[in-house]
Amino acid sequence: MGRLVVARVALVAAAALGNHEFDWGVDSLRARMRQARFGILGANVRYTDGRDVEWIRNDTIVTRGRTKIGIIGLSTVSTPTTTRAGNVVGLRFDDPAPIVDSIGRALRRRGADLVVVIAHAGGNCGRDPGATCNGEIFDFAKKLTTRVDAIVSGHSHSFLNTTVNRIPIVQARSTGRAIDVLDLPLGAAATLGPRQDVRELAADTIKPLASIDSIVQRAVARVAPLVSRHVATIPTRLGRDGPQYPLGNLIADAQRWAGKGDIAIMNNGGIRTELRAGDATYGSLFEIQPFGNTLYSLTMTGAQLRGLIEAMLGKQPVNDHVSGLTIRYDPSKPRGSRIVSVTTADGAPLSDARSHNVILNDFLATGGEGYNASGRATASRPLNIVDLDAFIDYLNSLPSPITAPSEVRIAPISQ
Repeated sequence: MGRLVVARVALVAAAALGNHEFDWGVDSLRARMRQARFGILGANVRYTDGRDVEWIRNDTIVTRGRTKIGIIGLSTVSTPTTTRAGNVVGLRFDDPAPIVDSIGRALRRRGADLVVVIAHAGGNCGRDPGATCNGEIFDFAKKLTTRVDAIVSGHSHSFLNTTVNRIPIVQARSTGRAIDVLDLPLGAAATLGPRQDVRELAADTIKPLASIDSIVQRAVARVAPLVSRHVATIPTRLGRDGPQYPLGNLIADAQRWAGKGDIAIMNNGGIRTELRAGDATYGSLFEIQPFGNTLYSLTMTGAQLRGLIEAMLGKQPVNDHVSGLTIRYDPSKPRGSRIVSVTTADGAPLSDARSHNVILNDFLATGGEGYNASGRATASRPLNIVDLDAFIDYLNSLPSPITAPSEVRIAPISQ
């Protein structure tokens, strides 16, 4: 039968259900799924009692020429802690390997010549031959016992182009910066084995599709006055380099200021891009904080806050910024006992008995990152302040040009 080049199929056949598809709640997600002219698949999404979710398809078979391609979609198992917890109430995200084993065999029985997994689950590995790869998608591939012809990965915004358990695994970064190409053998050509590539793209090499470009241009023109509104002047680029950086400090300070808090905690996952030097507009700040999270005030004793900090330090790397605290920790210690010292803004050690007003966004306050922040607190209340508004108002309160605080507020004791 020859070979099938999957990447050259012009029509979208299916998409994997990702954690951010839940950001606006289940009702909005279901409406968008009804509008889509292709399947949005999530085979490992179940009701909490284990039942299949009737409005989420597990798989599909598409036909190209004489070839039938079975496609299985997966969501990352971390979805409950990487979107607002309230948006996935009643759902669970199961280990996908046994599910794919079962569905893959069923697709073959239904006549699929190939089985491809599209997974909003990622990982990381170097480009050099023999580089170590790790992460959810690789753990999944190693556990499979049925034949899968390829895995198209997402979620981690990584460059992935490798083979695990004899399965090609690719991921084309994010935001259209690359494209996956899979050349899969069929019939007598199967002995040649699959070929794969991840090709980098430049925007100016792609000709816009007129019908879509006209829609985009009209939308851009309508929001241009708001997007271009000047907010502040930034003398130097504020990047997202490493787990601790001045931009994260600045955002945490903004939330502490807006919420009139003693302390603030900001998750790095909510900081979506860098702040470029020069004119900081509403649009450039929206790119940094696009989710519309609202701020919460948590009343916490020092002991309760210490437990929350230990939960933060249990991640490697530590993935948060703080305001009003300086934290030193020992990453070699067991999780739950890594704190070496915590000092408050006045330079005093954190007192376990004293109460503090801790400001977080609603993502963290309601279960994001798995920290159980509100569950650790004495009291929790929403502030009706949008995080982006807090950032803009805080920048407006500072003298221009803006200087972001550069001190490392969360650091291992080796630093």
